[in-house]
Amino acid sequence: MNFKKLNIGFIILLLIIGSVFSQGIASPDEDLFGSEDPSLINTDENSLFGSDESIETILDEDAVFGSEDSEEISPVESDNLVQEVTDNQMNDLGSVLLTSDSGVDFGGNFFFDTSSTWTGFDLEDLAGSSITDNLSLDLGATVFLDARPDEDTRVFVKTEITSPFYTTTERKFEDIVTITELFADFNWNKQVFFRAGKQTVNWGVGYFFSPADLLSLSRIDPENPDADLDGPIALKVNYPSKLNNYYFYTVFPAEISCYSDIAIAPLAEFVVGNTEVSLGAYYQYDHAPSAMTAITTVLGDVSVYGEGYASYGSDKTFVADNGFSTVTYNDTLFYKATVGASYSWSDDLSNYNLSFSGQYYYNGEGYSNPDLVNMTSPEIMSLLTSESISTSDLVETGRHYGAVSAGWREMWGSDLSLSIFYIENFSSFSGMIKPSISWNGLDNIDISLSVSRMFGDPGEEYSMSGSISSISLGVSIGGTSF
Repeated sequence: MNFKKLNIGFIILLLIIGSVFSQGIASPDEDLFGSEDPSLINTDENSLFGSDESIETILDEDAVFGSEDSEEISPVESDNLVQEVTDNQMNDLGSVLLTSDSGVDFGGNFFFDTSSTWTGFDLEDLAGSSITDNLSLDLGATVFLDARPDEDTRVFVKTEITSPFYTTTERKFEDIVTITELFADFNWNKQVFFRAGKQTVNWGVGYFFSPADLLSLSRIDPENPDADLDGPIALKVNYPSKLNNYYFYTVFPAEISCYSDIAIAPLAEFVVGNTEVSLGAYYQYDHAPSAMTAITTVLGDVSVYGEGYASYGSDKTFVADNGFSTVTYNDTLFYKATVGASYSWSDDLSNYNLSFSGQYYYNGEGYSNPDLVNMTSPEIMSLLTSESISTSDLVETGRHYGAVSAGWREMWGSDLSLSIFYIENFSSFSGMIKPSISWNGLDNIDISLSVSRMFGDPGEEYSMSGSISSISLGVSIGGTSF
């Protein structure tokens, strides 16, 4: 038998079958590509780049895979099977992936949450408890618009709309519709990248506390640490170099009248192995200059992080040691530091989806004597009334803090999830512990039940009303992304 003729005949037979097969599947292009023209393909940018937004792109299928009119490749000419892609071809592909016909992507999320809370349980005398109830409603949506007319330009707008949808003396239009982000991205020669406008900036790596986050306008809520923080209006310049990144921020305050109101903030990020280190500084005229450092790494299966902060002086007003007056410090060094760790584990059957986060925080601007800043003291009330001190000066008044959260999601593969959260100001020995259980067995409806126990003396940071317990029942209806 002539094996050479057999091999050639076998190859010809395969080519004939392939040609018939390609003709056979030419008609159901609508099922494969969503269009009668197979050159129209919807590409999800999220799967390509890890972004939260998706864009529709147009790819030329013939250019990528070769058209049916391409010459047949001889088995002898196997070198033609692999071709080197030129830089121009890569740039063309990048342009296709980062742009779309309309150039605009639109989306967001909707939320409708209700919560009933019963407060005032006295664990030592339940029958004598003076219980108050409260019903709250949280209705709104977050909407974003992502415009990418070409691969070098992007404009992003994100707004938050919240109820109640009417204006009063306390609630104005800007409280109903809030611009959370509004910026444009562009670059110079694909080497230096710019972002101009209101933007989210997270310098720190802490989960519950982040003293190194020098630019964010709001603080982390330890009970909701994953929420976005309010960012400043700034011009960010980014120069990437291999795995490292160098940034320079020009920060514009909300109320600006002269150049001295502008702040500058450089930041450098270095990657060494599985460790990332950040170094940054912040300077604004007539404000305390400050510097930060942050580090993240992995020890086995545990993620570990730390932050450090130092400032020459403080922008806060402090209660003097006598308790009756205030004092400011312009030439004193203040330090803050935090360390934390997180761990998650899941078995092969997903019966145990466990997570843990813990963090310690040292606040150098805190008080060693918590009685000086007790909110029930007549001295503090007098200072607040006379506006000698503000409520923002009385935030994080302790020296030492700790927070822990643990969760068991979808217990034993069910619709139930269990979590517990704990936080304490170790200087005043006030804090809160909050176990919760949630159920998502109904489509578009999530139900949660939590019990909170606040402990500490009345007027302390986490126990304004003293040691007290509360029960909350929350229902989320129709929450979805679009």
